[in-house]
Amino acid sequence: MKALYPVVLTLAIVISLPSYAQQQGSPAPSNVRDAEYPYIDSNRRVTFRVQAPQAKRVQVVGLGSKNGFTEQPINLVRGENGVWMVTTPPVRPGFYYYQIIIDGTPVNDQSSESYFGWAHPTSGLEVPDPAFDFYNAKTVPHGEVRVRWYHSQVTGALRQVYVYTPPGYDAGTNRYPVLYLQHGAGESERAWTAQGKANFILDNLIATGTKPMIVVMDNGYARKPGVKLPPDSWGNEAFEEVLLVDLIPLIDTHYRTLANREHRALAGLSMGGGQALQVGLNNLNKFAWVGGFSPFLRDFNLKSVLNNAANVNPQLRLLWLGCGYQDEFYASNKAMHQAFQKVGIKHVWVEGSGTHEWQVWRWYLHDFVPRLFLGL
Repeated sequence: MKALYPVVLTLAIVISLPSYAQQQGSPAPSNVRDAEYPYIDSNRRVTFRVQAPQAKRVQVVGLGSKNGFTEQPINLVRGENGVWMVTTPPVRPGFYYYQIIIDGTPVNDQSSESYFGWAHPTSGLEVPDPAFDFYNAKTVPHGEVRVRWYHSQVTGALRQVYVYTPPGYDAGTNRYPVLYLQHGAGESERAWTAQGKANFILDNLIATGTKPMIVVMDNGYARKPGVKLPPDSWGNEAFEEVLLVDLIPLIDTHYRTLANREHRALAGLSMGGGQALQVGLNNLNKFAWVGGFSPFLRDFNLKSVLNNAANVNPQLRLLWLGCGYQDEFYASNKAMHQAFQKVGIKHVWVEGSGTHEWQVWRWYLHDFVPRLFLGL
């Protein structure tokens, strides 16, 4: 199946010196309140402005492989009163992590909101897409994103989970199916709402007929106390146990859920996608709907699943797998798709233009969610 998201173009790192006479445009929606810069003009060129009167060199750089913004630092030009500026070539729509580098020291842009990515708070740039608005806040009934703290029996530590409840949740008595939705490496439980706009995607889909659901977004990192981990550990070894022992019982106790496997889904992106496939497919007594969005597959073992296709198919309502052509994980995902095909495991395979980035994962969530809990 071909993905519906638009063709992704690679940004050439060729910077023209700007005149700073802005074309019609607007400040980036990711700016802090009342900040004019970064400014996005009508051609999606982005102007950055940094005040650093003592600096000898100021640069801006995007974070991430094939990030679509720039992988190499761009030099800003010093103007009057120590104000540094630069305008980039057109940037494709989407969300980008970036940093300002002042005399070799990376710092966050004080004009932009900070997002937790790359294992630390970092600046984010949102470039709107004039052709697509499925993740924008529209005039539709809105759900709520609730933050809940809980003590984990598995890790012995206090943890935080984000819970989306659909429009009308508090006013009614209905019970709802649940989607457990995981973030990628270096991110946190905030990611799917702050970077991914998952709450607005759900609001808009529910307003057009998608089945209402609760969405649970926990931190994918978890380790047991006193356990010595190998040097290359990601610190996520105990996540499966946290999900099964702590989180599902917590959600089923404190929210009006339909507490059975038929009404429970698990999905995620990158690291969280690998976790979703590993945990979901090896615990089909808990989950009937599983999705991997550009999943990182290296550290996850699905051999037992591939060797038991006859038992997997009758239990799975949906197995969804997708990855973009330009994504660094495309080859491993295509191989997994082919492995599922070879043993006869039924699944949806989505491929198309796209790198390892939030704009693609927004599209994947938008495609995945309407397929959930159908026929129940």
